[in-house]
Amino acid sequence: MTSVSPVLLETVIDVLNVEDGRTSEPVSLFDRNNGKKLEAVVVDEEVVPKRKMTIEDGLRPLLTSMKLFGLYYSHRSEDADDDLDVKSRRWNAYRVYAITVVILFWINVVRLFTVFTKEDQFGFVLLHKLSMIVWLTQCAMSQSAFYAASFSGRLAVMFRQPLDDSCAKHARKFSTTFSVLAWSAVTVGSAFVVYGMFFIDDLMDIMITPLQSHIIISNPLIPRIIVCFCVFHIMSAYVFSQGMTFVLAMIFSRQFKNVIQTLGLRLDNQQRHVSDSDIETFRQKHQEISMNVDYVDDTLMFSNASAFCCQLFCVVVLLYMLIFYHSLMNNSVVIVRYVFWVFIS
Repeated sequence: MTSVSPVLLETVIDVLNVEDGRTSEPVSLFDRNNGKKLEAVVVDEEVVPKRKMTIEDGLRPLLTSMKLFGLYYSHRSEDADDDLDVKSRRWNAYRVYAITVVILFWINVVRLFTVFTKEDQFGFVLLHKLSMIVWLTQCAMSQSAFYAASFSGRLAVMFRQPLDDSCAKHARKFSTTFSVLAWSAVTVGSAFVVYGMFFIDDLMDIMITPLQSHIIISNPLIPRIIVCFCVFHIMSAYVFSQGMTFVLAMIFSRQFKNVIQTLGLRLDNQQRHVSDSDIETFRQKHQEISMNVDYVDDTLMFSNASAFCCQLFCVVVLLYMLIFYHSLMNNSVVIVRYVFWVFIS
């Protein structure tokens, strides 16, 4: 006989947008209703585990890194009500920093378009310029998408969703591991850029355009140093924005697997028979996860779309350069750098 305990379930599950029929915000189906006893359903404890951690708590190492680069900020106080009020939308330091970074990113993209000259011909240098501009455009779009999601409060709503005990444990561990890997990728990528700016040929001088492209100066040391700091920030936006999407996908995948495994255990323990109340519980849980996935997709769709299109273009161009122009890469570090960028993309 399987031990059971009474648990109160929230009965409202379909929160739909009236205009387009899509979910307006993610919902939690297994929290206790505040003082309102709607319906008591007897289910197993393993189907409805205790919730002790939210997504924000589980992803705290990754979110802390994102806040450093203006990718995420929350304009709600921790003890505020669930409804966002006017006071919560006041300008604060994080918001000013985030919008400043977005503006600077797009100014940088516009600046990079001055890298083209009338002497450009199809070849290694032109392909390098194209891949650089496409990559910077993708970073600017990702930064803008995450700012918009933070400004609207949609990311904060998502991160307040509670996690099962098993999912919470894996989220914290996976977030910490991925943060270490992300910082390593940012450091290595920035080191390649610094090496290219100061120790190889003048190919990386396209990063300081219009200097050296239209305005020739004798000693571009200071612009190169400034660009190296900018590239470090851009690399961080590139890695952590996609890292957050990937980690959220892993969390939802884990939640789906938990539902499937729990259902399988229930069928094994009860001789292929599951009560109607348990079936309804599984259905609600599955719908909750699906609605959360749909909500995140609506929130970050521009970031995901730009990442897919731009990275596909960059991978094709980089592979083409490695295959047909490897003879022009007379430095082993340059070859390793291009292989690294293919791997990251």
